[in-house]
Amino acid sequence: MKRIAVIGDVHGNVARLSSVLIPLAAQKPDLAVLVGDVGIDPPYREGRGPHQDSLRAVVSGVREALRCPLVFVPGNHDLPDPPADLDAINADGKVVEVAGLKVFGFGGAGPALFGFPYEWTDEQAERRLVVCLRDAPKLDIFLSHAPPHESKLDRLKGGTPVGSRAVAEWMVRTHPRLVLCGHIHESWGTDVYEGVPCLNAGALGEPYGQEIAWIVDWDDGPRRARSFEWKGGEFKERVWSFAQ
Repeated sequence: MKRIAVIGDVHGNVARLSSVLIPLAAQKPDLAVLVGDVGIDPPYREGRGPHQDSLRAVVSGVREALRCPLVFVPGNHDLPDPPADLDAINADGKVVEVAGLKVFGFGGAGPALFGFPYEWTDEQAERRLVVCLRDAPKLDIFLSHAPPHESKLDRLKGGTPVGSRAVAEWMVRTHPRLVLCGHIHESWGTDVYEGVPCLNAGALGEPYGQEIAWIVDWDDGPRRARSFEWKGGEFKERVWSFAQ
């Protein structure tokens, strides 16, 4: 059985990251995944250099603590062209094989309304996904920063669904064994969408950030997810099913 460590939107919050890495390291994962929005708020606030420095700090922290391969996609708050020398695999726009698993990554998020560094419209996402996935092999993991539209994982606090229709459509077409996503901080948890197990890893950074991280137990597919959430002065483990 493989164990996959999944970390939500960090937003450069190294303090919370350092905390959640403790229970994750105890699980001895075979693969670590960052679902996007990795660095501090982007160049329009802090400048390109500080953002890249925070990416490096997050990546090095995960690699040193978990000592396993790390795959990621940039989120809408990240630069679309992260430094090539990061000690991690940027899966954005391609299929990579890591820890014996075929992982497709799709970074950024829509809608393109807010001036974040990596935004797209659903029409742009659809055109890109056609090119990326036209001849793709059977996927083990579809790693998308944006969650699928009208799932349990794309709801704002008021209940409005804001996920990507294009991601949802291509999930159904490719039928991966697992979808990992983030972006909508308040909709963390699991879902089964059109028969596809999905996990929104939530966020360490604000808004709605908290000390939470995940292990997916993989036995020829995702068997279950386990969250590690800081409550009452300790990390509480909770088991989540992917059953419909």
